Amino acid sequence: MTVVEVDEGGRLSLGEMFTSQLQDKRVKLKENIVFHCTANNLEDVNVVWVKDGQALCHGGRISIWKGLTEVSLTIEGAKGEDEGDYSVRLVKGPHSISRSVKVTLLVLYEYTRVATFYVEREGRLKEGGIKSKEKEEEEEDSIKGRLEKHKLKNPQVEHLNFLLHGPVGSGKSSIVNSIQSIFKNRVEVGALVATHAGKSFTKAYNAYQIKNSDNKALPYVFSDIMGLESEEMKGSHPDDIISILKGHVRTGTRFHSSDPLPESDLHYNKDPKPSDMIHCLISVLPADKITLMGEKNNLFKKMGDIRKRATGMDIPQMIFMTHVDSACPLVKGDLQRVYSSKNIKKKMQECSNLTGIPMNCIFPVKNYYEEIKLDGNIDSLLLDALESVVNHAESYVDRLYNPRY
Repeated sequence: MTVVEVDEGGRLSLGEMFTSQLQDKRVKLKENIVFHCTANNLEDVNVVWVKDGQALCHGGRISIWKGLTEVSLTIEGAKGEDEGDYSVRLVKGPHSISRSVKVTLLVLYEYTRVATFYVEREGRLKEGGIKSKEKEEEEEDSIKGRLEKHKLKNPQVEHLNFLLHGPVGSGKSSIVNSIQSIFKNRVEVGALVATHAGKSFTKAYNAYQIKNSDNKALPYVFSDIMGLESEEMKGSHPDDIISILKGHVRTGTRFHSSDPLPESDLHYNKDPKPSDMIHCLISVLPADKITLMGEKNNLFKKMGDIRKRATGMDIPQMIFMTHVDSACPLVKGDLQRVYSSKNIKKKMQECSNLTGIPMNCIFPVKNYYEEIKLDGNIDSLLLDALESVVNHAESYVDRLYNPRY
């Protein structure tokens, strides 16, 4: 038996108005957000919808409806600005009662970047490899499509060079393999990687040009080097990294942790061309170990010294923060929540504090490691990071070689 309170006039009390509850919403970009609940007689009741403390008004993308026993709010085409706390307030005379809910957007780029949906990689739609017109248009508009079509602006530079550096076991070689996998449309193993962290698996200075599924070379070359270590006389020597940035080191050079490469060495390039130089320095840091590594001050002292010298050369610097799935259970279960994870945001802030690199130059990513098939969410994070690196590198090349600067 339900007991219904009434006021002195025999009418339903405000506390008994709601007869159903609102539910939190998790929606994708461009989906409609719809709230609906039922109530007792609303004839003399004002209904107010509020988002983050501000009253909402009917119009534009917002539709507010009130019937005799139900109310609804519809927001068409969800955008990033629509995420937040919502409430519906019933007001009768001097009294009011409300119910609150939360809207969460299922997007990858909530904090610092524009939300972009990953367009699925090419597929053979018909025998003979013919693609639909719609599919071709989608591919041209995707990040991957733009990167594949990208033409370098400066004729003096044949390709953009990106140097990956960071501590042992951070996933530098895996980044090369993962990005190559995206453009090859299959999981690739080009740069050999260690199965566990310990001593650096990479012993020589290697360069890998990214190619697409037709084996056409794209204008992006990733260079991989021995990992940095906190101990002196171990891992990459900071002076060797600076020589690489300047284009003085030839591919295949093997380094010695105790002594930097001398100018008299056959692998020392005394007259580097613009395409020999590094156009963006990418620090690779593991999200799941960043707090522990922060205690090893000498490692970040080395990285700090490299950063200062690279800054003096005006070389752009970015961070790829790997192992995000190991750093946060929420992200491990759903990679799309990487930018809504407080743990990941905290790790990004730690990276920024330890290196001095701003948050908008830090990209949480996941490499292909145990996967045997491509995953659109992994691709999205890596492609977003790569596009930003390419844009920064292009600007650097313009500053160096364009007379307008």
